[in-house]
Amino acid sequence: MREIESKARVADPGRVKAILDSLYGEGKEVHKRDHYFHLPGSLLQSLRIREYGGRIELTTKHRSRDANGENNEEFEFFAASGEYDRAVAFFHALGHEDYFVKTKDGWEWHADDAHIELLSVNDLGYFAEIEILIPFDADERVADECGKKVLSLLSSLGLSECVERRAYRDMILERRSHGMES
Repeated sequence: MREIESKARVADPGRVKAILDSLYGEGKEVHKRDHYFHLPGSLLQSLRIREYGGRIELTTKHRSRDANGENNEEFEFFAASGEYDRAVAFFHALGHEDYFVKTKDGWEWHADDAHIELLSVNDLGYFAEIEILIPFDADERVADECGKKVLSLLSSLGLSECVERRAYRDMILERRSHGMES
């Protein structure tokens, strides 16, 4: 699937949560832990293990950006949470190294085809993330329309001026390089 997504910094998470709860019902609590891997010498993550909802998701992405935000191809499969250590060992056996860990804690909502999350990410602060999934072979007009819808939803939350274009990876690694572990 392709994910069309954008995120925005949130200064007042209580206000945004109240808006989302009033529009889409009470948000469901979310706790995610993402363990990223990369190949030696590479600055790009290549694989991710996400612990979420009693299972693990194993993912690789072909990342890209467009005017509306991220437009990524995701390839993933799932396993029982008890397989976490084996998945790490498998990635290490393929030559990948540990890169960084990202934690996300907050709430999620669904608005038609959009998935909305309000999350505290490591020690970076709160972010609103909005994502729409489309098939790999979807027409570019569909991707563009979904990107516009994502930005419109952020705007409806009063966050259009707070869009964060940097990847979490870049923010986390920047803090790590300055001795401010996330």
